[in-house]
Amino acid sequence: MLQAPPAGAQMGPPEPAAPSAPPSAAAQVQAQKEAQAAVEELEDGHEDEARALLRKAMGLDPNNKLALSLLRQLNLDPLTLFGRESFSYTVKPGESLSRIAGHYMGDIYLFYGLARYNDIKVPKQLAGGQVIRVPGRAPAVEEREPARPVAKPAPRPARQAPPAAAAPAPVVVPAAPIVPVAPPAPAPAAAASVPAPVPAPAVAEPAPSVDTAAAAKAKAEAQRKKLIEQHTQKARASLARQDLDGAIANWSKVLELDPGNDTARLERQKAIALKEKVKALQ
Repeated sequence: MLQAPPAGAQMGPPEPAAPSAPPSAAAQVQAQKEAQAAVEELEDGHEDEARALLRKAMGLDPNNKLALSLLRQLNLDPLTLFGRESFSYTVKPGESLSRIAGHYMGDIYLFYGLARYNDIKVPKQLAGGQVIRVPGRAPAVEEREPARPVAKPAPRPARQAPPAAAAPAPVVVPAAPIVPVAPPAPAPAAAASVPAPVPAPAVAEPAPSVDTAAAAKAKAEAQRKKLIEQHTQKARASLARQDLDGAIANWSKVLELDPGNDTARLERQKAIALKEKVKALQ
């Protein structure tokens, strides 16, 4: 006689858990926003605040590449992450760790791992002239060092002019006899004429001084930086509102003002890719 299986006993292999649904487009946008905010916290050296934001990002989108990359830089030892091979690099004025990481490591968002590699607590405090170690093989000398100026040959001494020939002896010419000349007849008195007015000297406009030109240049540069900051804030605000078109347009404006802005180029590409994902899900 067959006995019934005891209560709670499993019959056959357990069924696999249903795969979780992919995050919505809105969740992906919000996750990217949280990860980008974590970038700003890490620039200031605020690790705890950045970790909290990255946990939010991973909860919204476990596959967010930026959040995953930043967590690896926070959790792994820098030598394990990048290896021991590195080269010395002198920071140029105005350079950031993000720009250096983008140029030599291929990703501007590896800046925090690069900071930990050099024991830099606050990445944004990097200063020109500072010497750091960059992971990887040293680039060619031509890329890292400016071309040395070629020494110009010393100018040849000027040839001395030959001494002047002695002047010939003067030739004595007999003086011509003086012939008396009658004085000219007096001319009739001309009518008194009114003297023409003397024109006033033209006042030349002073040429702009070097200080004035420098001040105008500095003012234009300050205005350019102000516009870059305004469009950057608008782009991030548009992304927070899920206005991808607005974000793309403002990042494009930033690139018009600063073609070498790696952050703007990358964020614009991400916004375009996210827009295509949203279209595909609709």
